[in-house]
Amino acid sequence: MKKNKTPYIKLSLETIKENLDFFTKTLGFKNQEIYYPVKVNSDENILNLLKKEEVNFETGAISEIENLLKLGILPENILYGNPVKSDENILKAYSLGINIFGLDSLVELEKIAKLAPNSKVYFRLNISNQGAEWDLTKKFGCSKTDLFELFRKSKTLGLNPCGISFHVGWNNDNIENWNNVFEYINELKNDLINQNFSFEFINIGSGFPAHKNDGKENLKEIAKIILPYLNKWRKENIKLIAEPGSFLVAYAGILHTKIIEIIEKKGKKWVFVDTGIFQGFYWILSGLNYNIRAEKPESNFETEEFVVCGPSCDTHDVFSYKVKLPKSIKKGDILCVEPAGAYIFSAKEYNGFSYPIQIVE
Repeated sequence: MKKNKTPYIKLSLETIKENLDFFTKTLGFKNQEIYYPVKVNSDENILNLLKKEEVNFETGAISEIENLLKLGILPENILYGNPVKSDENILKAYSLGINIFGLDSLVELEKIAKLAPNSKVYFRLNISNQGAEWDLTKKFGCSKTDLFELFRKSKTLGLNPCGISFHVGWNNDNIENWNNVFEYINELKNDLINQNFSFEFINIGSGFPAHKNDGKENLKEIAKIILPYLNKWRKENIKLIAEPGSFLVAYAGILHTKIIEIIEKKGKKWVFVDTGIFQGFYWILSGLNYNIRAEKPESNFETEEFVVCGPSCDTHDVFSYKVKLPKSIKKGDILCVEPAGAYIFSAKEYNGFSYPIQIVE
């Protein structure tokens, strides 16, 4: 069998399908109520698989929208969820048939009313992210007071408020916080109804643990907390949608990278591999860790601590300073880094935004 040339990420579409089935069955969703965030992994094979499974999509940039449309995905199956969009991108999205926009500020509401009249809008709330590996509360979300004002103002501007959304923070396994957030959303929902604000859906976002976690076991525990709320809201004829990204694709991908050299310096063994953190793993600079192992360890092997680093001439290009690997590893062996299915492939043009061109004068 011909070996693949390293480095490469091996991705399993079957694993993604299994994760989708597990997620929907555990939380009682239909596939059509899932909106996959394209930024997590924009590979066309994944998008086509999810299209076939009748999943919908959440986007943050015009390029993502255009790519989905090229694949035959209909505009009505696409959310433009980026809370702050340029005037040009709102106009472009509207011209392409997109008519559901996410936002969290009055400034954005007024822009959409002017540039995409009669559109549907939904509002992202700022809620507790306690326990999340990445806190998303600083840049995104409106307060409860602002939410009520956005509902009022949207009507006067000729827009159609259709829902609320929230995000518990990336990779959040804090069960207590999941409970507190859903209790808060339930109270907020009641307040909206009591003030005669009508809406179609609650978007519970994402945040389901999937990075260096047993995602399925964690989801079972989270389901015990949130499923009673979800079922209650369903009985009230409120549509529910969700945006699982990492849960679907994170552990569907594994990076395979070859050891190009092992160097000992000051008592530490440095393992140099043929790709680095700047090839999609720069999240490590923000404190993320990945599992690193030998592809084919010998049976009953002894381990030793190594530093695993990339090949570039940058001192920050280090996967980990403390990795337990077999003592017997050698130049030419393959290491596996996981999870590599989420946020690695799409880092080339993250969330649909490309690198700036360089103009030489």
